[in-house]
Amino acid sequence: MLKPFSLSAPDDYARWRDQKLANFPTASEDLLVEVRDLAHVSKAEGEAIADRIGRAGMAIYKTSPNADKNDVRAFGQHFGLKSLDKNPYADEDAITSLHNSHQAGRKLYIPYTNKAINWHTDGYYNESSRTIRAMVLHCLRPAGVSGGENQLFDPEIAYILMRDHDPEMIKALMDDNAMTIPGNGTDDHVDRQDSAGPVFSVDPKTETLHMRYTARKRHVIWADDEVTGRAKDFLLDILGGPYTFNYQLSAGEGLICNNVLHTRSAFQDGETDDQKRLILRARYWERLVL
Repeated sequence: MLKPFSLSAPDDYARWRDQKLANFPTASEDLLVEVRDLAHVSKAEGEAIADRIGRAGMAIYKTSPNADKNDVRAFGQHFGLKSLDKNPYADEDAITSLHNSHQAGRKLYIPYTNKAINWHTDGYYNESSRTIRAMVLHCLRPAGVSGGENQLFDPEIAYILMRDHDPEMIKALMDDNAMTIPGNGTDDHVDRQDSAGPVFSVDPKTETLHMRYTARKRHVIWADDEVTGRAKDFLLDILGGPYTFNYQLSAGEGLICNNVLHTRSAFQDGETDDQKRLILRARYWERLVL
């Protein structure tokens, strides 16, 4: 088995890197796959989605605007996703309905507002036993007036750009104390302790890369050394640059991915319920099985 993410295996890395860059999609439209029935993915549809995920870590699907939570759950199961991560504000079925909320607890957290969300991977604050390795974001309704666009960035590309620039930065971000998220002491509904861990990590069984990251400046503690500081700045420089996909989901469209880096622009809802943005978010402990 190749070990492309081992700093002591430069030949494996070079072989994997060249293939990755040669096959990487060039536009958001290259990620799109039409799916007739989200709950019953055809062989051709599944292969097309697997192709996009294999090349970019993500696919954008387009299906019926009438698809619901049951369809989203079945869609995830088709790709081996079974263990939903239930956060304190998820629905009873562990799928989260994201919208601009005025509920006291939810509005403490930016995903439940209409504000912009900076670069991050989902669940970066979770303990390691609840690592989010894959997710589905499904749009039931876009914002009625404007906004809600996502920027998307493959963590494997971030790894390549950083390793090519300075492998020592990769080493620093693989340290177990590279990034710490302090525990939550402001919300009685959330019992979360300090969460320390690497930014880049590798599953030794599958030799696949996982990234844990947030670009936020508050309530995050980075390792206090010069190399980590340079690595943090380097990530901010590359995110949003070349290799970034920009896409605004419409009703019946969604993102399925191995927890890629992403943002969300601020949005403005319309006056009526059918103009209020509503996204279903299903987050999983498993990685996609292709």
